Amino acid sequence: MTMNLKKLLILIGVFLALTASVSAPAAADAGTTAYNSKTQYLSQWPLDNWDNSCVERRIYLAAGNYDWEQFWRDSVTPLRTNLYLGAGWYTWTDCLDPRNNYYDHTTSLNPDNPNWETVVGEVVWQINSSGEYTWGSFLEPKSF
Repeated sequence: MTMNLKKLLILIGVFLALTASVSAPAAADAGTTAYNSKTQYLSQWPLDNWDNSCVERRIYLAAGNYDWEQFWRDSVTPLRTNLYLGAGWYTWTDCLDPRNNYYDHTTSLNPDNPNWETVVGEVVWQINSSGEYTWGSFLEPKSF
């Protein structure tokens, strides 16, 4: 195998790996719970001057009522029950803001439709030990 052919095969492999890791926006089916989450190491004693950590996705939602909840490891906190959302594309963002000894978790659903308002939820979390945690929010369809 010539050196140029090896380089070409390596470039094709890198290209395929990169394109496979980039996901297209997801659509939520009428009966499927959708998640926006992140797994990372978190300190039991965060400081206010540490950087925020965020996860964001684009999602197409069917019109209907949803239960919107935040989660942190095994804990779930309801944000909105039977929240009506119109059909369309949304930017869904969850951010964890380290404060002195706790985390402020904010969640937002920002619709592409300029006539609809962004909905926001917020919960304060305090963890018992440092370690790897999965946190975020989910939308559970209720009626369509």
